[in-house]
Amino acid sequence: MSITQNIALSTPMRVVLILVVSYLSLYVRAQNDTSVFTKQKEVATSEYVFRVPEHWKNIPQIDNTSKDRKFDFSGVGLPEECNHFPVTATLTLRKYECNNISSAEDYVVTEITSYPDRVTQPGHNYETDSMKVLSGEKATLYSTRFLRRTKVFNYTRYDLIVYSQKRKAAYMFTMTFQYRDPTYAFEKENNLKKYALKFFSNILLR
Repeated sequence: MSITQNIALSTPMRVVLILVVSYLSLYVRAQNDTSVFTKQKEVATSEYVFRVPEHWKNIPQIDNTSKDRKFDFSGVGLPEECNHFPVTATLTLRKYECNNISSAEDYVVTEITSYPDRVTQPGHNYETDSMKVLSGEKATLYSTRFLRRTKVFNYTRYDLIVYSQKRKAAYMFTMTFQYRDPTYAFEKENNLKKYALKFFSNILLR
């Protein structure tokens, strides 16, 4: 009797195969789906232009005079759950008037390290990198991951700081992913940095 026939006759084996196939299918779907960037909507002001996937939701500010922007993109090209807990993902944009990018960098570093309940992995506080945005400016990128004890959730956060010499202001884009995974495997399995860079690369300052 062939191996195929043995598998077909074995109920436990069929169950195992179904579970494996289901897991693999789930794993593939869990990878961030950058095809969501193929259909985008433009966000434009006299100071900047960028595009976001059409299913990102704009969150209106309580203060209508605020120039800050916030988007929720939970479930957009991302898993809706991790370990049976909801995954949330947001982007915020803040304008910070200053004389140079260093001031904005200090502001962000102070912010991401000041949570009193923040717990990082041994030897991992934050990482610094740089990249160019669409309009040509060199931007600073911070990456960090941490647990917040009071919320009992894990976070992966990316901060991109772009400085406009013309306006004497920094534009700070913060992308935050909240999930429950003390191993932080969720971050790597879903290529969260790739997702973030896909957005960051299309920013244009005017």
